[in-house]
Amino acid sequence: MNVVSFEADTQRQHQRYKLPLKCIIDGYRYSCLDWSVGGVGVATGRTVFPQFETFPIELEFPFGDIVISMKVNAQIRYSDANKGRTGLQYVSPTESNLRFFRYVRDCYLTGDLVAANEVLDFSSRMIDTKARKKDAAPPAKAPAEKVKATVVQSLRIVATAAAGVALLVFLGASLYQKLWTFRAEESLVAIDASAVVAPTDGMLTNIVKSGAVKAGDPVATILPSANGRSVTVFSRCDCVVQEAQADVDTQVRAGQPLLSLSMHDAKPHVVAMVDYGQALRLYKGADVVVDLPQGGRLSDAQIRELPKISGADLASGRKFPVNIDVDGADLNAIVGAPVTVRFVQAPWTGASPSVDPKRIVTSVPAENRSRPGSEG
Repeated sequence: MNVVSFEADTQRQHQRYKLPLKCIIDGYRYSCLDWSVGGVGVATGRTVFPQFETFPIELEFPFGDIVISMKVNAQIRYSDANKGRTGLQYVSPTESNLRFFRYVRDCYLTGDLVAANEVLDFSSRMIDTKARKKDAAPPAKAPAEKVKATVVQSLRIVATAAAGVALLVFLGASLYQKLWTFRAEESLVAIDASAVVAPTDGMLTNIVKSGAVKAGDPVATILPSANGRSVTVFSRCDCVVQEAQADVDTQVRAGQPLLSLSMHDAKPHVVAMVDYGQALRLYKGADVVVDLPQGGRLSDAQIRELPKISGADLASGRKFPVNIDVDGADLNAIVGAPVTVRFVQAPWTGASPSVDPKRIVTSVPAENRSRPGSEG
């Protein structure tokens, strides 16, 4: 069956125009034979492109010294080596492509665009480059609104500055706590007392557990197991019973603590257990801060006396007691209660402590000591 093709079936949809354009296909530049809004005819010579294959092409419109390039996808409708011609149809051109194509076509039809010396030239029409519309100026603010805006901006600046200062203070405090303060391992409120010990083995039949006693008053009675005669333990001073360490009707041994006595005028103090590794820092000087269990704080406490230490003590890793006076603070009600002790050094204190040599004794092993008359 023969297919009859009428002229109306193959009529072009868009009129073709003779324009001095260039077309770049697959990296090669060809001259355009004719051009339209829907496609372009290219002089490809002996080169044959596969029919119905789509290529990305680039059209160059020469306007004087300026060349405007337009990229678009195009489909090969036919490619004839005998005629040296290839026809391409644009595939899915963008709206901006179509606007530019129509603009060039309308200028050509109205005579505003002419082809001369292989370039395109506008004879009268000027391209209207529409400037971007500027936003309308905001209405002028009332004086009250200006004042309000100024106040709000000032408050924001103040709040930002306050937040920055607070952050700096926090970081400074954290650094200070880490570099120039350290805590005692264990601390409690104590009072100076003397221990009363059992003079012999036996059964404890009587003991004073609290109250004041005078010198010569009996404070405990022991019934020895060797014979039936009881032994009475007397107080050696006018004191106050601080604590009983044994119970009635229990067996005790000679030398075992029975109770502790303190003088009437004895004042409570704080005993802090400090690691020997921190001893040199204390000898260099430090303020003492005592936090009490009920929430109070003593910031005027003073170290009473530091013990003598040796090189072996510094390397032992053990702890030593530090007695701290609390300057008349009434701590009688919390004797024996744990507290928190912090030692604070000034930032300008150097790293090398100036230790009083009379307070530190460095022991030298006997085998390393030089003997009189020995050589070397």
